[in-house]
Amino acid sequence: MDYLTRMLKYAASKYQFKYHPLCKELKITNIMFADDVLMFSNGDAVSMMLLLKSFSTFSKTSGLKVSASKSNAYFNGVNEELKSDFLSVSGFKEGKLPFRHLGMPIQTTRLKKKDCRLTLVQHVLNSLHSYWACLFVLPKGVIQRIEATCRNFLWDGSAEYRRSPLVAWDTICRPKQEGGLGLKNQELWNIAMVGRLVDWIATKKDSLWVQWVNANYLKRSSWQEYTATSNSSWVWRRICKVKQVIANGYSQGVQHTGYTPVGCYEWLRGARTKVDWHNAIWDSWNLPKHRFMGWLIAHKSLHTNSRLKGFGMNVDGMCFLCGQAEETQEHLFFECAFSRRVIQELMKISGLKLPDSDVLHWCIHNTGLKTQRKVKNAMVLSAMYHVWKQRSKSRIEQLVLRPSRTALLINDDMKRRIKERDKRKLNTQELDWLGRLNFL
Repeated sequence: MDYLTRMLKYAASKYQFKYHPLCKELKITNIMFADDVLMFSNGDAVSMMLLLKSFSTFSKTSGLKVSASKSNAYFNGVNEELKSDFLSVSGFKEGKLPFRHLGMPIQTTRLKKKDCRLTLVQHVLNSLHSYWACLFVLPKGVIQRIEATCRNFLWDGSAEYRRSPLVAWDTICRPKQEGGLGLKNQELWNIAMVGRLVDWIATKKDSLWVQWVNANYLKRSSWQEYTATSNSSWVWRRICKVKQVIANGYSQGVQHTGYTPVGCYEWLRGARTKVDWHNAIWDSWNLPKHRFMGWLIAHKSLHTNSRLKGFGMNVDGMCFLCGQAEETQEHLFFECAFSRRVIQELMKISGLKLPDSDVLHWCIHNTGLKTQRKVKNAMVLSAMYHVWKQRSKSRIEQLVLRPSRTALLINDDMKRRIKERDKRKLNTQELDWLGRLNFL
């Protein structure tokens, strides 16, 4: 394909070839991709036929033939007679503008928000795992739809969720050390990723896009002092706006070691206070569903009867498990007669000392050998998960397991978790201790 580029360049330099108006400054004749090529020229007969002749010569030399049925020619401002002659000679079909290439609309006018919205939503949702997926300049509406889909999936496992979230999205988008789930704020992350484009222009990165921007927008003016005109495309104005947003980061020396999207994102979101319970909640010894439950409890976000009553719902506020006191988180874990009995049965089975009140404080300040602390914390989180599960079962089915049976389920959870651990990371003392508890 490099040979094709050289042939087109040669034809452009030796004959009366005229470049496309937006390609003239950089003398662009073609852009190549993995399995296709885009060629550009002015809409006159000589230039169009030179493109076709060069490609024909390339095909004869290389043996690579164009699939005319899969190729289109796009015209703008070309008379019908010339258009008909070109299609007849080339065998191409006439394509209609706008068309989509690599999922993006190609058209003669500048891109608007509505041109990007639907395609970008689907593409980004399918590519959220990719670092480069968010190098797009995303409209705010697209970002909101992405966040709504992620938020709904978190709480309901699908794209639809019609109830109030248990935890605010801003909190969810904080790192785990700050009480969140480690998800990224998509609006700030998009600014940080678009900042990569800003940095490429500022550092004059060796890329065709940067060269094109300098030739058609900046025109030898200073990027730092440049202001987009009102008739510029929405995408270009957005890039210039991001430049202003992150300008303070440069002036304050935040990016003195070179621009990185991660560093810019951290600067944009600002520092938050770390929570003291994150190690106890997110420890790898805890089952994932127990970690999530512990995280909700740490945020006091469970919809207990007391909380539902505070929302104005028609509930009496009493505990479903014991019916003896108002159902609050503090009551459930573990002041409730049922949950206290579960803890007592669990201590009887394991022989471990576990808390009966102020659970998170106990987990944070739990003492002993490392493995012992982790096992105790894992059992406490498992107990909270199963107590809440029994509470929900009592509310819906009017049925609840005996405390002794619930304690056995918690103990079984712990055994399965320990069997999954790499025993090579445990010393002899820790293995002996787990053996005495019948966890091995």
